[in-house]
Amino acid sequence: MPDIERERRAWQLLQWVPYSLPAKFDEDLAIEGHYTKLQRQRSDFALDQWDATHQTPTSPELAAFLELEAKGVYNQSNFYLPSKAKDGYYTDRLKQFNEQTTRLKRPSGSTTANRRTRRRRGLT
Repeated sequence: MPDIERERRAWQLLQWVPYSLPAKFDEDLAIEGHYTKLQRQRSDFALDQWDATHQTPTSPELAAFLELEAKGVYNQSNFYLPSKAKDGYYTDRLKQFNEQTTRLKRPSGSTTANRRTRRRRGLT
């Protein structure tokens, strides 16, 4: 059950947004957590907008970490650690990951050569 005082604070913050809510605090909506949900959505949207317009340049290590996260190597439970970053851990891990996926995608040369040899032997 949501905290009613927390809901009331969220409702008070939402009063600053024109045309967003009815004027009176509704305890039924508060019990459902409606006000904190709306305030969280509004806050997250504002932060996303600010981040989009104020992008800061990232270090190569952070960029590598984010790319590894996007590729599924890391998930939300893995944290970026500056202690690992200073040693180039994330860029090395990204290179290693890219090499492994490249090796898996292309066929090995020896298999292709064996196929060619078998075909040639069959023709003569």
